[in-house]
Amino acid sequence: MKTREHILILLTMISGLLLSSCLLPGMIPLNPEVTETREPAASPEPGATTESSSSMPTMEKNADALLETLKAGDFVYLTQLAKERYTEEDYAKPGTLKYTVNITDDKPTYLNYGWCTTTEEILQQNFEHIRVGLYFNGKPLGRDVVHPITFTRSDNFVCLEFGVLMSDWKPGEYELAAVATFEEKINDGAADFEAGEYIFEYNVTVDK
Repeated sequence: MKTREHILILLTMISGLLLSSCLLPGMIPLNPEVTETREPAASPEPGATTESSSSMPTMEKNADALLETLKAGDFVYLTQLAKERYTEEDYAKPGTLKYTVNITDDKPTYLNYGWCTTTEEILQQNFEHIRVGLYFNGKPLGRDVVHPITFTRSDNFVCLEFGVLMSDWKPGEYELAAVATFEEKINDGAADFEAGEYIFEYNVTVDK
């Protein structure tokens, strides 16, 4: 599609869009299976930073605080910091897209995955067949830090995304991932998308 990159949600979304969106937290609850039981797409390489309270960045647990940060635009998407750029065709098919990210300042970073459809009914139906997981160094992140956000875009597409807002990174190397598993072919109201795993891997270096 030329105008709708639904697989990689809202990479070009700006704070003004959020401010004008209809936020409906809780319309579709986060499924515990999504972030607690699914195996990560890939394990961290030897020597990667281990997941511990001393090495992990601070992850926002308050959903209201996360929304306020997004509305204010005081954050940056991990993808925006990446060197790589992919086409709409890349996003619209199963497979793995890899990103190289360098964090050099203290601005909060946002890892997210989401999906948009032409109607709320289709959104609900699609998520009966989509599982989403966000991962940090190969470990699934839980509902305490992964927040579901629903909203309506300016083109009237309705969306659900899952995101985690991170700050206070320690210098080092990290591996993050967002994985969406389409259990069957689905249609977002505009196009078909094949069953399979849509994987977004981030190799993050923090040097500040």
